[in-house]
Amino acid sequence: MGLFSKMTGGADKKLLATGLPGRGIITDLKLTGTTIQTGNGLVQRTCIFTLEVSLDGKDPYTATCKQRIPEIEIAQIQPGGTAVAVRANPDELTEIAIDFNTQPPVVTTPGGSGNHSAAEVLATGTPAKAVIVESQPLGKKTPAGVDVYAFVLTVMPDGKDPYQIQVGNPVPPAGLPFLFPGSHVPVKIGSDPNAVVIDWDQAKAESKD
Repeated sequence: MGLFSKMTGGADKKLLATGLPGRGIITDLKLTGTTIQTGNGLVQRTCIFTLEVSLDGKDPYTATCKQRIPEIEIAQIQPGGTAVAVRANPDELTEIAIDFNTQPPVVTTPGGSGNHSAAEVLATGTPAKAVIVESQPLGKKTPAGVDVYAFVLTVMPDGKDPYQIQVGNPVPPAGLPFLFPGSHVPVKIGSDPNAVVIDWDQAKAESKD
């Protein structure tokens, strides 16, 4: 990438062409004083983006990049809520470029393991009830191909005070009818109170009673 293009926030074309595809959530955006306009085109401003990056089979990580964007599009970016396609250098994963011209891909999460994996919590966790406050797809799938959603849950353990958490859970097709605010669902709670997994099989069985 040319020095002038790099200084003014031009995207690394080689990285966009050959980097690992991933999904990024813009968590922070800082404006710089650098702008550029080519001919009668839109004024573009160089910004410093901080993103949570997800690549196939890898845990999410934080990376930053300096890149320019049309000024009129800056107001549309919502930190924590705007997903973008990214490309990462396979030799240095924190070196990324945002591909604003491509839809964010769906990525595959790494397989869970240990005491807080979904399978382990469902098998050994303490049964409880929860209320779905919010839910939305994350643009991710488990290794088995099940869509992962972000939830805000009010968890109601037996004999204890309710508490609210944010958690990611896989949602099989059978779970889709339960995805609405106020929906009561059975859950299992692991050794960590924040390790909460919705028991979709139990929810389906209870709905038939």
